[in-house]
Amino acid sequence: MSSASPRKSVRKGGSKATPALTKSLPRHLVIQDNFLAPDLAESLRGTFDENFLEPRSTNIKRFVWDYWHVPSQYTLIRTSAEDYFDAAQYERLTSALTDFGQKHLGCNSITKPWLSYYVDGCEQRMHTDSWHGPFAYVLSLTNWEEREFTGGETFLMESLALDYWRNFDPKVGLEEDKLMSTVEPHFNRLTLFDPRIPHGVRAVRGTKDPRKSRLVLHGWFTDLGTPFYEAGGISEESATEVLNEALQPLYDSLANKCSRVIGVLNVRLDVDGATGRVTKLSSVADTMVADPLDLIEGNTPEEVRASVLKEIERHLKDLQFDSKGQDSSITLPFIFE
Repeated sequence: MSSASPRKSVRKGGSKATPALTKSLPRHLVIQDNFLAPDLAESLRGTFDENFLEPRSTNIKRFVWDYWHVPSQYTLIRTSAEDYFDAAQYERLTSALTDFGQKHLGCNSITKPWLSYYVDGCEQRMHTDSWHGPFAYVLSLTNWEEREFTGGETFLMESLALDYWRNFDPKVGLEEDKLMSTVEPHFNRLTLFDPRIPHGVRAVRGTKDPRKSRLVLHGWFTDLGTPFYEAGGISEESATEVLNEALQPLYDSLANKCSRVIGVLNVRLDVDGATGRVTKLSSVADTMVADPLDLIEGNTPEEVRASVLKEIERHLKDLQFDSKGQDSSITLPFIFE
């Protein structure tokens, strides 16, 4: 469980939030608006609308939907995005998601995305699904500003609720907005979150028309653990040798000096092309929290996080790479289980 409040980071377009490593805070929820190229987002939405334009038609795409109903848990209508969109649309969609995962999360792959719509009565009640991957996403194609329904927001439990008793104050009353974060599915908004956090979708009430429904693409980022190299003058082979030399002493130090943490920390190393030296260490993705069952007496969860970050910085900040004259960056994933 996380003891610090989940951080909601809002990104516009392709901007990057990369705090200095020792200043990193756990970020369990990230929102990026205008995620897809506008023409692609409109094309995907247009395909869906066209297939439902004439309710009496026998278009084959009207028969690919699965009504998924698990009593008291899940109700929605879903299909495979790969089977629904044409090859060019699907390639652009999955490339955009995969590129984002590699650059910002340290994840090299994604699960095949679902396309789902929610009409009256559809919902997802609270659940977790971290076994699918370390990061879940929802990419909205909903015409949210013109909606004719209530509900449909993604909700996530706040850390105040997950770690309720540690900061309990009997003099303070709490309401839902202090216990749950909610995210509206605006058109072309990517909502990324830690699937260990209990989450769900508020029940949709109102429309029964698919074209006026909550419409989203969703899935998980996967294949975490392999460094990602972005441009520059460092070969993967030579960089791997340098990293391997540094990582084993780092792992030994973390095991001997620090309390246990769980989650993901992806560190970006910016490398100067002229010298091969690390010029900056920053956090790209961070869901790392202290294991409350392994706290050393007197340590707070925040102090445990700080000690882990300092050890990682100490072992990586003075690395020397064989650079060929062009600035480089390496995203290095750390998985704590």
